[in-house]
Amino acid sequence: MRRALIACGGTGGHLAPGIALAEELFSRGWECKLLISGKQVDSMVVHKYTQFKYEAIAGSGLSFHPVKFFRFLRDLLNGYRSCVRIIRSSGPELVVGFGGFISASALLAGARNGVPVAIHEANQIPGRVTRFTSRFASRVYLPNGVVLKVAKKDRIRNVGMPLRLEFERRSKGEAKRVLGFDPDKKLLLVFGGSQGALALNEWAKQHSRILNENQIQLLCLTGISGGCSKSTIIDSDEAAQSKTIFMEFSEQMAILLSAADLAISRAGAGSIAEFIRCRVPAILVPYPHAADNHQLFNAQRFVTQGGGVLCRQEEMKSLLNIVLDVISSDEKRNRLMENLEAMDQSNSQSEIADDLERLATTTKDGQKEALEVT
Repeated sequence: MRRALIACGGTGGHLAPGIALAEELFSRGWECKLLISGKQVDSMVVHKYTQFKYEAIAGSGLSFHPVKFFRFLRDLLNGYRSCVRIIRSSGPELVVGFGGFISASALLAGARNGVPVAIHEANQIPGRVTRFTSRFASRVYLPNGVVLKVAKKDRIRNVGMPLRLEFERRSKGEAKRVLGFDPDKKLLLVFGGSQGALALNEWAKQHSRILNENQIQLLCLTGISGGCSKSTIIDSDEAAQSKTIFMEFSEQMAILLSAADLAISRAGAGSIAEFIRCRVPAILVPYPHAADNHQLFNAQRFVTQGGGVLCRQEEMKSLLNIVLDVISSDEKRNRLMENLEAMDQSNSQSEIADDLERLATTTKDGQKEALEVT
């Protein structure tokens, strides 16, 4: 059986596309082991994908604070040693990374042991791990329009974000009924990605009553550390009563997105790809402290293509007006949904799997040598 090692832990934005690629490779007869972090969010997501093997690997983000930098180096070395052990014991034909420092350890170990390695970057601004590993990776997968000068041009492939099989658009009315919402009322979804966003959570709490008064239902995913996981109905006059739900986490994201008439979200590449697939117009509030401000560039690209609206965090005083303006206009939302449909034109996991299989076959037929990592 052909084997692939996929490093994708740490955040939902890394983990979800790794699972999507693993699903595609598994359907073609590959055995996939996913390298994940020890974070709670990873274990909460992967438990239902029992067809894959998993192993938690040490990894920390890069920081130049003395203590945190020492932790980064320690975890990088420990992660590298673990990946070398796994590669030598299981003999994968490919090592694929989806960003984050678990990917750095895995791709270094693969390259040093003569295994073809590939890195996938989903953001409009490539991250540190992508910039580093693209110097020696056999394949570098980048979004359309993104340039990375340190990567060799013949190794670059332009592809989108792999999405899990479950992400198919459902009937909006039926999705609302499954979630317990009124199918005849608008639904606003607020969430900040797998780790939540306190600023968005607070906005949802502060504005839930006025949304209710405008007969707008609210579903807020707070994230694991967001502070609440209860379902409540806010009382106003009986005719205007609309359900408001705050919950930490959901395994039904495809249904949640299919039910939503509008979303407020951070601007992670994974969330944007899911909005496109499920045709959800979105107001994006980029995380202002994201590395290299990449979420702002992601949001600008999305807005330029006509998928939604950009609202910077320092401009959130105007967010309610934007919400009411968009969600109350079927014409505006239909126009945005048409643009989203035009943006959803690729099956990225299939494209990547096709290319990886060609890479593995070519390498297997040729001479397999350990790469020099510089």
